[in-house]
Amino acid sequence: MGKPQVSTILTTYNRAKTYLPKAIRSVLRQSFKDFELIVVDDCSSDETPQMVHAWMKKDKRIKYIRLKENSGSDTKPKNQGILASQGKYIAYLDDDCEFRRDHLRVLYEFLEKHLQVDVVYGDRWVLDDTNPTSPGSKGYCRDFDGQFLILRNFIDTSEVMHRRETVFAVGGWNEKLPKFVDWNLWVRMYKAGFWFHHLPLIITDYHVHPATKSNRVKTQQYFHRKLGEWLFVPTFDPSGCYIWLPYLGENEKERNPKVAIFTLTYERLAYTQRMIETLMNSTRYPHDWFVVDNGSKDGTVEWLKQNKSPHIKVIYNSQNLGISKASNQALEAIGNNYDLIVKVDNDCEFLTKWWLEDFVDIWKRNHMVYLSPYVEGLIHNPGGAPRVGHAYIGEKEWNGDKVYYVEVTRHIGGICAFIDAKAYKDFRWADKFLHGNQDREASVDFTQKGYMPAYVPKHRILHMETTYGQQKRYPEYFERRKLEKMTRVKKV
Repeated sequence: MGKPQVSTILTTYNRAKTYLPKAIRSVLRQSFKDFELIVVDDCSSDETPQMVHAWMKKDKRIKYIRLKENSGSDTKPKNQGILASQGKYIAYLDDDCEFRRDHLRVLYEFLEKHLQVDVVYGDRWVLDDTNPTSPGSKGYCRDFDGQFLILRNFIDTSEVMHRRETVFAVGGWNEKLPKFVDWNLWVRMYKAGFWFHHLPLIITDYHVHPATKSNRVKTQQYFHRKLGEWLFVPTFDPSGCYIWLPYLGENEKERNPKVAIFTLTYERLAYTQRMIETLMNSTRYPHDWFVVDNGSKDGTVEWLKQNKSPHIKVIYNSQNLGISKASNQALEAIGNNYDLIVKVDNDCEFLTKWWLEDFVDIWKRNHMVYLSPYVEGLIHNPGGAPRVGHAYIGEKEWNGDKVYYVEVTRHIGGICAFIDAKAYKDFRWADKFLHGNQDREASVDFTQKGYMPAYVPKHRILHMETTYGQQKRYPEYFERRKLEKMTRVKKV
């Protein structure tokens, strides 16, 4: 017998005589049959073990896990269920909810047909068990909006199905939160770059009663005047919380992501030497440096060959192949071995300490950022491209964590551009000019994928000697560039 397509994880505590039998029955009655039901018992003191074992004799798709002691929350049981699961997709059911008959089928079929979607969710019907005569009402839900998710949760645990890898990528449910654990998980998945989709179908019955967590664990509310809604004060920092947590096994990559920096060199050796000197002095974060030399004739090649560091890898071209081809060579050399990629021009001088450490810390809180330090020395665009807004990543009141102020833009220049390596997975430069609009090309592609271009003014870099100073120092170089800008790269 092969692995099931769907693993449904049902967590429970002391509800053998009330809601649990209905929850189990709702799963076993599904029109979709290729599932396993994993019941995780948070050390109940009632007849839960006997009742579940009786169900197991009737249906071999049921697995039972009993924790040795009560954890006080449903997050540890959920993580234990995930670790024991085998399904391609994972769904959840709280023990006071019930699946409607086609619940698993509609979610499963959608994920099978839409490979770009990682998380799909439906709607719920809320039943007030304190008022048996009430017909109930549709629960609060809406089409997916990542920015609104930072303000309020609108997705309930028992409405969701996601691909198995999404929960492992973020390290599981947060076992330290007293409340809003589903909200926390969706935020972390969203900030990790996973795609959500809402199906406007009622697929779950949700019971409200005095013992629900929303009644047991009190939280503050406030009225948002612009939105015209009541919002909850979260028990975590949605904008600044770390994405990955260590609840589904240790993952060194997520704690210490691997960084590749790549640079194109084309003569102007003094700039390259200054760039690498300031790079090494401005960060202690481990990284590998990939260099593509585009046919330099001024001693750059000889200088690069003198460096024997295993962390510096150089490609030598006999002629200038242009920015696009050389950049694509660097990406091919980097391959799939890194988590973060930073493009650094050879005329970039780093002015502030520990910029890479801070950028990695920002990435750990939000994988969907496209970052650059503030750029000094740009005559026509001081600081970089024009800003269209600003944002904070992290908040001071949350455990004293760092707070990062960023200035949002529509475009990041190539002098120093930091992004998740997944952004380059299906991107290669196509601009055919030796010196064209490669930076704009990358920005358009990355923003269409959902990455947020932003400058971090805390950290500064210098476009060495400014454009005017460079033209004065290297007049012949700039004359050649004028011709190259009008010359398409010959097909190789």
